[in-house]
Amino acid sequence: MNYSQPKVGVGLGFRTPLYQEIMNNKESIDFLEVITDQYIYAIPEKVELLLETGKHFPLIPHGVGMSIGTDMPVDADYLQRTVDFVEKTDGPWFSDHLCFTKAPDVDIAQLTPLWFTEEMVEVVCRNVKQVKEYTDRPFLLENITYYFPIPLSEMTEAEFVTRILEKTDCGMLLDVNNVHINSVNLGFDPYEFLNSIPLERVTQVHIAGGTRMQGVILDTHGSAVSKEVWDILKFVVRNAPVKGILLERDQNYPTFQDLLDELNIARNIFNQYS
Repeated sequence: MNYSQPKVGVGLGFRTPLYQEIMNNKESIDFLEVITDQYIYAIPEKVELLLETGKHFPLIPHGVGMSIGTDMPVDADYLQRTVDFVEKTDGPWFSDHLCFTKAPDVDIAQLTPLWFTEEMVEVVCRNVKQVKEYTDRPFLLENITYYFPIPLSEMTEAEFVTRILEKTDCGMLLDVNNVHINSVNLGFDPYEFLNSIPLERVTQVHIAGGTRMQGVILDTHGSAVSKEVWDILKFVVRNAPVKGILLERDQNYPTFQDLLDELNIARNIFNQYS
């Protein structure tokens, strides 16, 4: 794996309701992460507006629909459009989730966990290889939340993630909020998990806030980052070659100053420990 990607700093997920505030606070935001799927089938005017925005920020594409864990080839049209978009934005890397969102002829429309099995390792590795045949840009895989022990698994999630990253020579987008949520809901030590995966492959980190409901934490991206997530972030930045930290907020938007305050906390951690 090429570890020479540039440090991009601390950024914010680009969301349309935040557009004007983002443009008014350009000096406080190092980069924007953009959802690939919102642009690869969009009208040209929408893409052009984003590229104009990209004159003020580095843009990093992040997908939700590649379905890298589906036991069939990645859709060639989707993949080509994704790669074309990555080239247009000139992202230093691009990413998607270690999950599946599609079955043959069915779009599940959510990030669905994979079985932690040898067979699934082979499926994911085959599909990552296909992605890499389309582009030399670094491709990162992101860990997701799941709310029940995965049945019929042959290994732990940490073993599963490690096998895939090492076999594909791929980078990782480590969502530390997802690590926290899974550790609480499924009852494991988040630091034991982190010490069991190849942190040297972590290029980007996501932070966000979840919502407690009926005894579990849901991955809503709808509240402030918790103390536990900040603590995990410090551990990761100390122990991994993190190039960028991204704050995700998708609903229940606070004042923009609250978001800037969280970016400043993340930036202080990034500057102190990286």
